[in-house]
Amino acid sequence: MASSTLQASKDSNSMANAYADEPWSDRTLSNYIVRAEHPFNAEVRLDKLVEDFVTPTDKHFRRNHGPIPNINGAEWSMSVEIGCSAASAKSCTKTIRLEDLVSLRQFEVVAVLECAGNRRDGLKAIKPVNGVIWGPGTASNSRWGGCRLRDVLVAAGVPSNLCDPFYETPRHVEFAAYGEASDDVHYASSISLEWVMNPLNMVLVATEMNGKPLCRDHGYPARIVAPGLIGARWVKWLKYIRVQDKESDNFYQKRDYKILPPMANGGNCEEFWPQFPALMELNIQGVICRPTAEERLCVDKPYLVRGYALSGGGRAVDRVEISLDDGNTWDLASLYTMHAKGKESDNQSQRDWAEKQWSWVLWSYRIDNVPANCNIACRAWDSGGNKQPSAAVWNYRGVMNNAVFRVQPQTTSSAHSRL
Repeated sequence: MASSTLQASKDSNSMANAYADEPWSDRTLSNYIVRAEHPFNAEVRLDKLVEDFVTPTDKHFRRNHGPIPNINGAEWSMSVEIGCSAASAKSCTKTIRLEDLVSLRQFEVVAVLECAGNRRDGLKAIKPVNGVIWGPGTASNSRWGGCRLRDVLVAAGVPSNLCDPFYETPRHVEFAAYGEASDDVHYASSISLEWVMNPLNMVLVATEMNGKPLCRDHGYPARIVAPGLIGARWVKWLKYIRVQDKESDNFYQKRDYKILPPMANGGNCEEFWPQFPALMELNIQGVICRPTAEERLCVDKPYLVRGYALSGGGRAVDRVEISLDDGNTWDLASLYTMHAKGKESDNQSQRDWAEKQWSWVLWSYRIDNVPANCNIACRAWDSGGNKQPSAAVWNYRGVMNNAVFRVQPQTTSSAHSRL
């Protein structure tokens, strides 16, 4: 056997062994469109996605960069390291176990998690992109529980007061995961220490999802929950947390999840990676989930259009607009969202616009009489005055596509309407 063939066989066997212990019993495949099995990457079917304001765990999208670690929670530990020194904070390393996290004050936040590659298929339609070709089903809105990362760092010796001289120098918090990753020795990422230490930003070391311990696909036994930021910063299966003077050097921070300029491509991207910042905050996004392009609507009958909208950085979605005439005129959809004190509501007048918003919005719009050539478009706006652009902005990595969402369902004079 030729050496190259033998090596390929060994690589194939090694990959098969790495994925031999996947948690298939935790995956309700009927809820998903599977984009890749190894590593397992699956988006939620759109009709399933808008059935619940708080996304059940078995309907939450799955995004992975390698095999799923099988970690014994009773034996698990991570290190918390202060890797930079100042008068008010000395370099140190602490070992943290699950019971240490649970002993700290516990918080819950309903927050939307969105992959930066959501709707990558729309950019691929313009020209080739690099990454899993996702549709619009990689956004989910779940209830996360755990302690604040801020409290973990304060217990390790980081100053709690943001006016402390320690914060005069920009610093970062890096998170690394147990397990293998396809492009680096492990998955790691970082966000600014200033963002983490603001208690209003609700960055958690989460141990629960929807009131139960995290499942393996979603980061058991502990993961980062970073509301308002792209999913790449929500690191799972925590191995260490490190405060340091620079952002992570990991592949997924330095050479991925960036919007590169339009001249960047697979042949020259190495030139551009160092020039542009790692993505952090989500952008304004709105998607039509019902009807799909495959659905049949009955002409001259009513239909209830449904979808989701979200934004990042704590900004609230303040409206979703619907057009039935290719964007010439727009009308307001009805919103269903979460207001102060965790209450769900469809009453816009109850919203406190000063409050940070971490969850998505579900919306609906009633068409009284479906037209024969039904072309539906939606665009969302947020409290920062941002709206979805009319056209997609192509980039090599295929991230942050948030163009006005359009769907043209089939119509018939004999189909049953759906209210």
